[in-house]
Amino acid sequence: MVTEALAKLVSLLEHIGNSLKEENATEATARLLQTVDLLNRLPPAEARRRENVAAIGQTGQRLAEHVLSMEETLRYLRTFAATAKIAGARIPDFSSFASEIVERIEFATKEVKALSLQIRSLEGQIESATANEDGSLAQHLNGIPSIAQRLISNAEEIQAQRRNLSELAETVAGLARKIQNKVAHTLSAMQIGDITRQRVEHCQTAHAIMEAYLASEAPANLSANDRQRLSQLAMTLIFELLGETTKGFDRETVKIVDNIRSFSGDIGTLLDLYRTMMSQSGQDGKSPINSLRGDLSAARIVVDRIDVAAAGANRLSEKTSEMVKELTTSILTIQLVRRDIQYMALNTNLRCGKLGEEGRAINVVAGELRSFASLLDEDAEKILVGLGKLETQATGLKDWRQAGEEENSSGLGTHIDTALAHIGEAGASMDLNVQELRRCGEAMTSQVADVIKGLDFRAGIGETLASCTKEAGRTRSAFVDTTGLEAPVAAISERIFKIYTMAAEREIHAAIFGAVSSLAESAPAPASDEELFADALF
Repeated sequence: MVTEALAKLVSLLEHIGNSLKEENATEATARLLQTVDLLNRLPPAEARRRENVAAIGQTGQRLAEHVLSMEETLRYLRTFAATAKIAGARIPDFSSFASEIVERIEFATKEVKALSLQIRSLEGQIESATANEDGSLAQHLNGIPSIAQRLISNAEEIQAQRRNLSELAETVAGLARKIQNKVAHTLSAMQIGDITRQRVEHCQTAHAIMEAYLASEAPANLSANDRQRLSQLAMTLIFELLGETTKGFDRETVKIVDNIRSFSGDIGTLLDLYRTMMSQSGQDGKSPINSLRGDLSAARIVVDRIDVAAAGANRLSEKTSEMVKELTTSILTIQLVRRDIQYMALNTNLRCGKLGEEGRAINVVAGELRSFASLLDEDAEKILVGLGKLETQATGLKDWRQAGEEENSSGLGTHIDTALAHIGEAGASMDLNVQELRRCGEAMTSQVADVIKGLDFRAGIGETLASCTKEAGRTRSAFVDTTGLEAPVAAISERIFKIYTMAAEREIHAAIFGAVSSLAESAPAPASDEELFADALF
């Protein structure tokens, strides 16, 4: 269980480390700085848009003034035309001629009224375009520099956080691998159980060999005393083998216990590092990622507001361009009417000159018609100049962004949405990994604590080995005289010697039974018991 928890921990740390790679952070920061650059362009661009809208409004007001002047001129013309019609009522054919002038003036009046309606429509479009330009939008725009500055600051903090977390992840991963190595070494060292079992089996086999020999192969003349001496010799061997086995078992299990208990300190360090990672990853609620998310959301609100204002500006630009074309046509028509009126008035002057005193009054009225018709032309020229300016301003409003800027602020909105999505995914992934890291660390700590709590080799195998050694010691002899038993001892010794797998066993055997024959020693043996133990471990 501990090894599984450690493997999962290392895997999580590697995953966190991969998510914090330099190239990923650099790319994310570059996108963020690009967003900041686009944000910084918003206030001046929006200022240009508002200036263009205001300029169109001012031009529209001047056009309205010229239209009012034209309407007033037409009222005078209508009055003079009516006067001329009355004055020439008794003159043949002049009444119909005056009526034609009145019709022309009425036609011009309708065209001017249409102009006036178009101008009022323009005012309505301007009001619509500026409807969203309240104080809150200005506040949002004023807040963009501070938002942009915070985004840059947060980007720098995230870079620093990434480096710190990456270094911490490497440190924690290194410590986790160290614990893994300790666990692996401990698990290998626990093969002392197999070695101990094998040695105990060798003791059992040695006892069985001696018993089998005495039961079926011993010479018939072997006395009871001789049999007892052989049994004591075997028991002495078993006692020494068990004693060596018990000492080796105690020595290795002490190392195992010390090694496992040292996990506590390592895991304590691991958890301290984990808590540092928790705080730096924003689990304490102070992450720059959270601040970044808030600032980007605020920027997105500004972009949405500007999108609405920009849409109104685009509609105003399109409507203004259409209106300029219609007004230009109307003004040209009015100029044609003005020319007709002047020609008619001029003809009237010529005819009145022939009438003498009778046409004097009409002649005066016709002169006034010509004079005021020229005023109509002056207003028309001013309106045409204004319409040309209005067309330029409408084009400028449509192209209010500078070269290199996004075609519309929704492009910036897409940048922000992408950044928000990326930050959300990165934050969620980090939260998930860190939470999983916490669960994994807690599980590993609990498991190691349980292992340490229940770790007592002496209570089981150690006590049993000690008991067996004590029991063997009761029937062994410190010195066994083997005089006259050379042949049985040699036969038994050779058989027992063949079962050994460790140098220490052979050394103990030689000390009790004496040197063995070259045939028995022919089997290869490790140079030392330590090498044998190492081979058993690894």
